[in-house]
Amino acid sequence: MIVGVGGSAGSLTPLRQLFSALPTDSDLAFVVVSHQAPTGQSLLPEILAKTTQMPVCEIQDETKALPNHVYVLPRGYSLTVHDATLAIEPIGEPGRVSLPIDHFFHALARDRGPRAVGIVLSGTGSDGTLGLAAIRAAGGLCLAQDPATAEFDGMPASAIAAQAADFVLPVGVMPARLLVHARAIRAGHGVDLAGFSSRELERILTLIRVRGGHDFTAYKPDTLVRRIERRMGLHGIESLGDYVRYLEANDEEIGALWRDWLIGVSSFFRDPEAFAALAAALPPLLAARAADRRLRVWVPGCATGEEAYSIAIVVLEALKALREHVDLQVFATDLDPSAIQTARAGRYPKTIAEVVGAQRLGRFFVEEEHGYRAKKDLRERIVFAVQDALYDPPFTRVDLISCRNLLIYVVPSAQQALLSTFHYALSPGGLLLLGASEHVGASTDSFSMLDKRWRLFRRNDSSGQAPFRWRPWAFHAKREGAVPTRAERPKVDLTETLRTCLAERFGPPAVVVDLQGQIRQTHGRVGAYLELSPGRANLNILDMAREGLRAPLASALREITKAGATTVEKDLRLKGADGGRQALRLTVGRIEGRRLPSPLLLISFEPASPRRAASRARKPSSKGRRPERAQLEEDLQHLREDLRMSVSDLQATNEELASANEEVQSANEELQSSNEELQTSKEETQSLNEELQTVNAELTEKLRGLEQANDDLLNLMTNIEVATIFLDDRLRVKRFTPQARSVARLIDSDVGRPLADLAALVDYPDLLADAGRVLASLRPMEKQASAPGGVWYTVRIRPYRTTRNAVEGLVVTFIDITETKRAERGQAALLLAESILDAVHEPLLVLDATLRVARANRSFYQEFRVEPKETEGRPLAALGSRQWDAPRLRSLLEATLRDGVAFEAFELVHEFPHLGRRRMVLSGRPVAMQDDEKPVLIVLGIQDAGPASAALRGEDVEA
Repeated sequence: MIVGVGGSAGSLTPLRQLFSALPTDSDLAFVVVSHQAPTGQSLLPEILAKTTQMPVCEIQDETKALPNHVYVLPRGYSLTVHDATLAIEPIGEPGRVSLPIDHFFHALARDRGPRAVGIVLSGTGSDGTLGLAAIRAAGGLCLAQDPATAEFDGMPASAIAAQAADFVLPVGVMPARLLVHARAIRAGHGVDLAGFSSRELERILTLIRVRGGHDFTAYKPDTLVRRIERRMGLHGIESLGDYVRYLEANDEEIGALWRDWLIGVSSFFRDPEAFAALAAALPPLLAARAADRRLRVWVPGCATGEEAYSIAIVVLEALKALREHVDLQVFATDLDPSAIQTARAGRYPKTIAEVVGAQRLGRFFVEEEHGYRAKKDLRERIVFAVQDALYDPPFTRVDLISCRNLLIYVVPSAQQALLSTFHYALSPGGLLLLGASEHVGASTDSFSMLDKRWRLFRRNDSSGQAPFRWRPWAFHAKREGAVPTRAERPKVDLTETLRTCLAERFGPPAVVVDLQGQIRQTHGRVGAYLELSPGRANLNILDMAREGLRAPLASALREITKAGATTVEKDLRLKGADGGRQALRLTVGRIEGRRLPSPLLLISFEPASPRRAASRARKPSSKGRRPERAQLEEDLQHLREDLRMSVSDLQATNEELASANEEVQSANEELQSSNEELQTSKEETQSLNEELQTVNAELTEKLRGLEQANDDLLNLMTNIEVATIFLDDRLRVKRFTPQARSVARLIDSDVGRPLADLAALVDYPDLLADAGRVLASLRPMEKQASAPGGVWYTVRIRPYRTTRNAVEGLVVTFIDITETKRAERGQAALLLAESILDAVHEPLLVLDATLRVARANRSFYQEFRVEPKETEGRPLAALGSRQWDAPRLRSLLEATLRDGVAFEAFELVHEFPHLGRRRMVLSGRPVAMQDDEKPVLIVLGIQDAGPASAALRGEDVEA
């Protein structure tokens, strides 16, 4: 197994944490890819070598990745891997966006598949997000550092937002998770595909369907089992039964499993040649459609939306090239609500720049701090909705369907159901774009191929019959058509079997017909009584009756249907196949039953007993007639009766048919017209209903966003504590913040009133005039105004601009600058005080609360010949030759600060530098910043009283 570790230049600390916690016998090969300057020598190998006992080396070209080794990508190179061999190549031109982590992770996913591991550590940007998604789709393990523990959370946060990470962990926990996964991969779980109908796997599908709300019986069993095996490896579970119990106890794992089954990996302009083929096929499609009809596109299985945005961009570029002004509507659907949420946001990492291109980025995207966002014009053309393409109704009258890499994951019958749905949804001549590994299969008559390499098809013109909807069995086995298990077989009811056996053994030959004489079912050998007539096959019993049977049979049917009899019996003699006569009992009776869709008749043919036949043969001879003549007369009589009844029935029937034919013809025309109208109305209603559902979902989402924006705006207006009044273009009040009541007499009912009618509490008589000037010139204006109580405001008047840069009024803000004004006055007072100090001829010192010199005037520096740097900020006692270090003076100064009492005429005699022995008279005045505060400063005045006599000695002399 190869573990790819990606981070920015600031990921050194988590790299140290990771490798210091890893054992040296994990049998894993580690490859570190970090963002570094392209030139210079990297010190990363030496730094990592100090944190782990595994060999750490810089990658050279064609380096075999060995277990228990750490490989570091050198500066200025990108990295690929093939057959566990690392290969480097110089990075391209300097201006190109470099994504070394994504580049390596994609190569690692292709080469190692389930044996690949990707880790994203601290870093800025979004490099590594798409690479992690590729590893996850290949069945590998993906880890991201917990953003709360990352110094730079951009890269791990991007991977988490894209749902590309299996686990979000602190770096210190990652080694344990890696070792569990490595043991699971080495051991293997061996989930048997042949046991897919086992109770555990049935339970998994049932849990997903019941708790997750999704039915995955249409997916190929081997795909499902591989993802189950992957999830078992992630959690270190070795038994399928244990994993079922884990699922039953963790709803989060159920959601993670069915999202794993979806394999929702997507990117912008995946397979650029496929989009080029689509762009070449669009002009004929656009030329064949009606000019006033909206161009409709459906992208099922859109994942996080990259495919839908790519399709929309290609179509818009084709429309621009053809100078066509067509309204485009793209319907993008997926089964994963979180993926649809990401698609609706339309925000993608900066790594898309390499595949989208600078020109398309500038036209269709807006650059933000952490990535790119789809522009409003592109975003509003796409409607995203949650949909299951197998079960939910499709969109109709669609011109283009792009469904790539969805069919390969479902069983053949579900594939045909989806293709039938796509054929029904597409308009005649519409385009179908499939993945490079997909085909239309048995639906070749429904689609004609335009591009064999990139699976681009055109819908053939045929009847828009309703699509074949896929209906799964209770559980789908590996091979379709698997028989139910023993537990699924129902109990056997032998009632019908017994009736069938008895009828076959003891019942006479019989047929079941409807009231029109059409044979529904036969029983026994009826060939002696019925035969097929020449020509087109006809199952009407009267047409099939043999000679001598048709007339009595027709008579019996008339009695049953018109006279209302329940049973009719007739004895007759029927000419047999050998030319002889046979006695026959014909019985016609009704079949009663509530479950029968229409009334049925049972006609049985029972040969008469020889005694009854003999009695019928002796009966005419008793009258002196020969048997042959009597038989002929009897047959003739039967024929006359049949003929008379047939003629009568034929006349009545002809009259009824003539009348009925006219009515049916008229009704048929009306029904045909109505049917066409209903079919059209049904399609339009169904399409409208689907659009309404998707638009409703979109509007619901936008409404939630609007509510959130309103809440944010309300909280912002309430908490910024700035009085603000919003005016419309007629200078009428639209809205105001609660603080606005402090600058004008406003109540809730004042909304809609003109600004001129409001009583302002601010001294700004030109407010109305200035507002009019700003509205006319669109140039902001700012002035200061006072209010009662010594309050001052900065009044700013600015245009109110909408998202479309239209001006629809003004925004007037009143910012409280009272404290600023006070500070300005205090600054002015300070400047005045300093000017006064410098103007006084007597030396003065300003001492702070610690008796340090805060300020000295010009006379002090001139008198004692010192510099400011020798004086200001230093303790009074440390100035000069410590001439001011007198205990009595210190006591007086401390009392002044403590009690706020001034002192006068304190004399101090000392040998001053440059002055000699002098007598100084000092006085102190306390200074407080506020009236009720203690003194914080002392102004110390110094008066030179002249030379001191030699007789005066000591530290100080009190006046």
